[in-house]
Amino acid sequence: MFAKKNLVAAAALLALAGAAQAQVKLYGMIDMSVGSFEDSHVKGDDARVTAVESGKMMTSYFGISGSEDLGGGLKAEFALESFLAGDTGANVPNLSNGFWGRGSFLALSGGFGKVAIGQYDNPLFTYGYTYNPFGSSMAFSPTMRHYYGVAGNVLALGVDTGFINSVTYETPNMGGFMGTVQFAPKESNTDGAENSYAVAGSYNAGPFSAALTYTKGGITDANTSYLADQKIWALGSSYDFGVVKAFAQYTDVQTDAVIGLGDVDSDIKIWQLGVSVPLSDKASVMASYGKFKEKSDGLSYSDKVFSLGYNYMLSKRTDVYGVFTNNQTTSLESGQTFAVGIRHNF
Repeated sequence: MFAKKNLVAAAALLALAGAAQAQVKLYGMIDMSVGSFEDSHVKGDDARVTAVESGKMMTSYFGISGSEDLGGGLKAEFALESFLAGDTGANVPNLSNGFWGRGSFLALSGGFGKVAIGQYDNPLFTYGYTYNPFGSSMAFSPTMRHYYGVAGNVLALGVDTGFINSVTYETPNMGGFMGTVQFAPKESNTDGAENSYAVAGSYNAGPFSAALTYTKGGITDANTSYLADQKIWALGSSYDFGVVKAFAQYTDVQTDAVIGLGDVDSDIKIWQLGVSVPLSDKASVMASYGKFKEKSDGLSYSDKVFSLGYNYMLSKRTDVYGVFTNNQTTSLESGQTFAVGIRHNF
């Protein structure tokens, strides 16, 4: 009996040691809101919808991640993250219909930086949400709406928020400078299929931050995450004055072809200006104005979005918010959205 107890105790100690070396955690965020939603619309149409929604301020998700210390400063990491709709319980896939649509990668990191293989955030998406006060909100951030919504004759961006089937290298922080290189092979023998890649650099020093990224998207018939032949330049910056944090972004998108449309000639300019004003250590006001302008095959189209929001932290993990958004599109009646919501991180 004594020997058996010793074996059980030894097994428990080994399990604890393994858990300490390979740390695995479950985490996520649920965003729920209720509001009256209305985008630009044809005059006379009833476009207003009252709805309970999930992920308007930030897309709800859950994830599993882990890391193991390999010694000598080397670490192995993994993450599996899935978007979800809290209002219906449904999974929200990425463009390639993957269940782990937010991220799925294995990585090695150390003094050299980090190398990740799999589905990993594209730096264009990262800098898109970093330099506007509404972050990654697909409903309230003008930049996110203009990046990932359908605009005019073509998709604004033909790449998803993350590159699937990709290899990504991130440099260590070198005196405030950091760089990212990302490559996604076409994985197809189809004529016209192209590789996709991105190169980005950022600088952070005290209250100042800036980033420049270049993304080349190539059409790939093997999956639906690379929808257009595009060249995308994006510049973002922010400065925290203490009493207010200011944001600015500019993006240039040149599109030569789109899946389903063939060859196109599209020139898109996207810019955004915003501020975040802290009212206390828990409350803040956010404002952002952005414009999308496209010239495509002789046609001209624009979309303007203004958002004004209030956020209050109930705790370190839970906050509530209220947002007003006005949307004005060429030749259409403007639409106004009013929503209140709550977010909880776990």
